[in-house]
Amino acid sequence: MLSSTLAWWNIIVLTIKEFFSERADKPQFEIVDLYECSKTKYTKAVIKLSQRHIIEKNISDIVVDNNFIECLDKKTVRTLTYIATVERLKPDYTIITQQMRDEVEGYMLELKSKNGRETITGTPTEISKDKDLISKLNPIDANRVGYMAGVSDTVKDYKNTKAHLEK
Repeated sequence: MLSSTLAWWNIIVLTIKEFFSERADKPQFEIVDLYECSKTKYTKAVIKLSQRHIIEKNISDIVVDNNFIECLDKKTVRTLTYIATVERLKPDYTIITQQMRDEVEGYMLELKSKNGRETITGTPTEISKDKDLISKLNPIDANRVGYMAGVSDTVKDYKNTKAHLEK
């Protein structure tokens, strides 16, 4: 009689342990959708908090929030961290317009920030002198600015030398 009672208690304890282990493995939050916000150009996640509650949050905000990220499963955390890293590595500015006036020294560039709020206009020489701005461009655009500034400076030097020799 005592052994059968202990057996029942053992079964109940094992069932409760199994229930809690299954519950602990299941994430509290679930990512339903990922999209790029048209206003901010940042990647956002649609998150299901419980059976009924859904919120939207920037991926970069999710990754830095330790309490929030503990409620997600490991694969989701890894994926969100990767997406946040790739998003962080995107250039802050891109060249959207290249205009050439009558001569080579008349280049004008227009740069736009990735969120679209700021536009910078200037000559390649002016832009190339701003090291902080150059570091915020992707390598191809930074190379293009440097090349255009070099060509412009070479043409100016050639004209100055030619004018000096004619005197």
